[in-house]
Parts: sequence; structure tokens; C-alpha cells
Amino acid sequence: MLARIASTLYWTGRYIERSEHLARYLRVQYFSMLDAPMNQSKDFVLKSILTMYGSEFEEGSKLVESEVLQRVGMDYSVRTSIRSTVKMARENAGSVRHVISTELWEAINSFYLYSDRTNPQDFAVRGLYEYTTEVGRQCAIIRSRIHDTLLHDQAWVFVKLGIHLERVAQVIRIVNSKLHDADVISDSGGPNENKVLKLYQQTILLKVVEGFDMHRRAYQRRQTRRTTLEFLIGHPQFSRSITYNLERVLGLLARLNGGEDVREPVQYRAGKLYAYFRYLDYDVISDNPIETLNSALAEVYALHDDIERRYFNAVSTPTSTQSQSQHQR
Repeated sequence: MLARIASTLYWTGRYIERSEHLARYLRVQYFSMLDAPMNQSKDFVLKSILTMYGSEFEEGSKLVESEVLQRVGMDYSVRTSIRSTVKMARENAGSVRHVISTELWEAINSFYLYSDRTNPQDFAVRGLYEYTTEVGRQCAIIRSRIHDTLLHDQAWVFVKLGIHLERVAQVIRIVNSKLHDADVISDSGGPNENKVLKLYQQTILLKVVEGFDMHRRAYQRRQTRRTTLEFLIGHPQFSRSITYNLERVLGLLARLNGGEDVREPVQYRAGKLYAYFRYLDYDVISDNPIETLNSALAEVYALHDDIERRYFNAVSTPTSTQSQSQHQR
């Protein structure tokens, strides 16, 4: 397969996965603002949303809700907006229409048309829930088309590789964002109030990755910060855990190379990252999980760079903003 085609398939998978995570984070985080018993909760939530999207803002500045929602959801001039991400997924898929199925192309094109026809004014006023929910539904349809209508050959492997690596990156970023939110909650309230608010951030975190119910099934006891991290980082049977997806990345790389080979540099890096999370000692990272996850995210980006050099004949040189947020093409 030509390196250009492989790269395009890989990025199609990444953009599809990215759009869903961005939409889900926006929906859950925004509507948490309506429930949160926090003073100045609106600014707190809007800053969290902008940080997740890698969108800059001045500390101490007054954020306008409608402007923030437009920027992260509808603004084509912002590369990290949901709309831009959907558009880039469609552009990539369109350039490899001869490789993918008609059913997959039609699903991606339909997704783009829905997003493009959404009225930005309606989105900011009353359409946020409908739009972000529909993004998740469309992504689920596209993933089913990928699984059911493509030959499970190299083309499928590259799309799936993009999906699973993007999921690892986004889950790490989401976890870090909510850990940071918990750390910056104002100390102005009493200790009991702060304890409740910090626990509420963990609940939001689980709901963002749609893992709240499965966390409860897996642990069957009171939710804590440790159980939340254990579940999202290391649960081997939860399809959005970091470990689960790194294992899939490792398997896909092995397929591309005709089997496991620890001497192959890309497989070696992926295997090392998987083993780190699989056997992570949570007591060691409990004092500063954000720093640990930031280091791990840098390793995920380094793995992406290795994949680009190995399979796409490219040298990735992301900007500092890309490294912090989306690691974009």
C-alpha cells in the first residue's frame, strides 16, 4: 500500500474518533454546569472546555458562553472545533474513496453534511445537546461500517490504528483535564463541600467516557479517585481504557509486521507503553497523576511520530500547541 494512502486512512480514523470525544466532553461538561453547586461555576466549566480543546484564553478574562460554544463547536477557522474535525475526516475519506466501501464513504459524508448544515446560532442557544449527541451516534455508525463493510486487510488496520491511538490520547487528555479541574476547585467552601465537589469531578469524568455504569459494576463499592483511575487506565475489558486500546494498537502493529517483533522500533515503543500502563503501581502515581499522564501522553505522541516515519515516510514536527492538545496533521 502506498504510504500516502495508508496515512490518509490512519488520519480518517483519528479524526472520526477525535470528533466523538470532543463532542462528548463538551456535552457532559457543559451540562454539569447546570447542576454544579459551585460559585462562578460557569467560568470554571468554560475554561475547562477551552483547555480540553487546546484553545487559548487570558487568565482573569471574562468568558462569554455563546462565544466559547461557537469557538469549540462550530468555528471552521478553529482547527480543534468539532466541525473542523468532522470536515477533515470527510476530506481524508474522500481522497481514498477507491479504497474504502461505498457504505463507509456515505456514512462519513452524511456525518459531514449533518454537521455542516447545523445552524451555528441554534447550536449556541438550544442545539448543543442534539448536535453533540448526534455526533456520537454518527461516529458509532461509521465504526460499524468500518468493521462490517471493509476487508480486514491493511486498509482496515490503518483506520483502526488511527482510531485506537486517538482514543488513548483523548482519554489521557480527558482524565488530565478533570484531575486538573478537581485540583483547582476553590478552597473558599467548607471541607465537606470541597470533598463533594471533587467527587463530582470524578463522576463527570466517568460520564464523559461513558464508563459510569461499568465502573459501578466492576468495583461494586464506593467510587474513589483511585478506583476511577484504575478503571480508566488499566481495566482490560473496558473498551475506552488506556490499557485496552494500547493492547489493540500493539496487535495492529504486529499484523502490519507479520507478527510480534520486539526488535522492531515501533512495536517496541508501543509494547513498552502498554506494559507501563498494564502494570502501573497506582500508589506510586497517587501524589501527582497529572505529571505521570503528561509524560505518558508525550510517549503516545512519540509513538505516533514513529508510526509516521515507519509507515508514511514522514517526519512529524508538531507545534507546541499541537503537542499540548490535538497533535494534528
